[in-house]
Amino acid sequence: MRSLPIFYCLFSLFAVSRAQAAPINATDCSQAAVQAALNLVTASSAVVNIPIGGCTWTSNINYTIPSNNTSLIIQGAGAESAITGGAGTAGTDQTAITVNLSNDQPGLTVTIAVGQSLRITGIAFILGAGDVPAHGLVEINGTSNSVRIDHCHFQANGGAGLEGVELDGDLLGVADHDFFDSTNAVSNDLRFFNGSGWNGDSGGIGSASWADTDHFGSNQFFFAEDDDFTGGTSDCVLGGRYVIRHSTLNGQVYNHGANDTSRGCRAAEFYLNTWTNTNVNLSGGAVESDNSGPMLVWGNTVSGIRWVVELAIVRQSNATYAENAPPNGWGYCGTAQTGVASPWDQNTDSTGYACLDSPGRGAGDLLTGSTFPTIVNSTTGTQTWPHQALDPVYAWDNTYSDGGFSYSTEGILSDDTNGNLADNRDYYQQFGPYGESGTFNGTTGVGQGLSSAIPATCSAGPGGNTPGVGYWATDTNTLNICNPTNTWTVYYMPYTYPHPLTQGSGGTGTTTTTTTTTTTTTTTTTIPGGSGAGAGSLSAVQVYPNPWRSDKHAGSPITFDQLNGNTTIKIFTDSAHLVKTLNTSNTAVTWDLTNDSGSTVASGIYVYLVTNDQGQKARGKLAVIK
Repeated sequence: MRSLPIFYCLFSLFAVSRAQAAPINATDCSQAAVQAALNLVTASSAVVNIPIGGCTWTSNINYTIPSNNTSLIIQGAGAESAITGGAGTAGTDQTAITVNLSNDQPGLTVTIAVGQSLRITGIAFILGAGDVPAHGLVEINGTSNSVRIDHCHFQANGGAGLEGVELDGDLLGVADHDFFDSTNAVSNDLRFFNGSGWNGDSGGIGSASWADTDHFGSNQFFFAEDDDFTGGTSDCVLGGRYVIRHSTLNGQVYNHGANDTSRGCRAAEFYLNTWTNTNVNLSGGAVESDNSGPMLVWGNTVSGIRWVVELAIVRQSNATYAENAPPNGWGYCGTAQTGVASPWDQNTDSTGYACLDSPGRGAGDLLTGSTFPTIVNSTTGTQTWPHQALDPVYAWDNTYSDGGFSYSTEGILSDDTNGNLADNRDYYQQFGPYGESGTFNGTTGVGQGLSSAIPATCSAGPGGNTPGVGYWATDTNTLNICNPTNTWTVYYMPYTYPHPLTQGSGGTGTTTTTTTTTTTTTTTTTIPGGSGAGAGSLSAVQVYPNPWRSDKHAGSPITFDQLNGNTTIKIFTDSAHLVKTLNTSNTAVTWDLTNDSGSTVASGIYVYLVTNDQGQKARGKLAVIK
């Protein structure tokens, strides 16, 4: 090999040392010292250390990451934080910041831009006795797919309620191993407002998020995992998108509907959590209060509350919020409250069904504007129904117990919409004592079992070409949906766990480029590995471009990269028909978008299974758009 000149090596070393500057150490944990340390960030990659100590902040830090910085870590000396699964806590608060502001502002506000990553770790943020921060103890806003908040402690400490972390704009990432500790029953430990600036939307009310698809099973959400929630859990609105998984909770989650000028919560996944209450009779409570959008709720163990999921539409009456009549508001859905229906809903009859942003509704026309009366449907230029797709709520494989409280009515799912929504149309639920009666035969509900046991026939939704009954294949961890009639389609596979952002000290992970369009996301997809994620595993496999689009990628193949060993890749249609088999001993292989017969494949969603000679597996989905 030709050797490199010594001056080149020295130059490269110098360049690296400039990019990866020495840590910046705050002199203490005071607001002034931390602000001074942040002001010293000039390198492309920076770590700001906050030392051991207890400090009270009476003014906030409002910090914008410098444009030349692409990776910022704000790191304390440690905090009481959650163990894996959120089943308890470990450690003590070494860096403890009490936020005691009189103006209801966050203690720390960070603004981030495209291409930048942020990690906040090892810090306790404690609510002062005189403060109720309207935007969280910590607020992050801007656009980034690489935000991580981990091993932190957020404590109410006797205040009127905890606003822990607020996420605004277009933020993707993960909050992991955090301890949300609220002594007040009403708290918003995490506020998911991360659809307010979705895809560059300047309206700020979540409309672009509602014009985009669900992206279930992808990184297009903000994740909370391995967290311990004591008290309230989350609050989602403004087109927010979240996943709560592998956590322990005893507070409730609220997905707000459209109200005032805000759009509702766009999409949520809630799975493999443990929720327990032993102290208070929660006769009116639900773990997930869903007033907006589609949800996937599965594999949770719940005890001591009336419902796992409660569906509601607050715009049916003024019992929760008063609504201004159009053109100066969304108005009420149906005629029960005022005798007049709203043009924002699908129908102007007594029910208004389907209501704008209601549970079981998804992507629709883009609304423009940020205040009334200028908010309109961009396709018509008027205030009218945005043709939101039927996008049901699915609940399966949940374990429920009332915890000895013996509520008059109780179980997995409650429909509190006065007949507006319907079982096996707007929502589908599991079988058993608290769900559908009988056994699954493909006509109602959500069944589960081996993929080989899926019924040959099945019922789609209304019209025979909308999402219908579901089947959870336990051997492949996939939710299959019937659409169209008698055709099973792979609908969902859970995203990589642990989240890729948790696997690197710098908080970086899967690269996702979100385009300015409201309908397409281009992704370099990292897919889950088999057993183990160390050297030799498939945890780092990448597939790109995904989606493949003929207007951008014609003449280029789809690449499977970061393979190891002798690898076989099988590509299937979403109805499980084998399309192509690829074999390689290299670290990468390409697919030319043909089947095993040499014919070019059609547009659609494809499922791939990667297997190496060590028996490790990885799977994922890709899209071909022509």
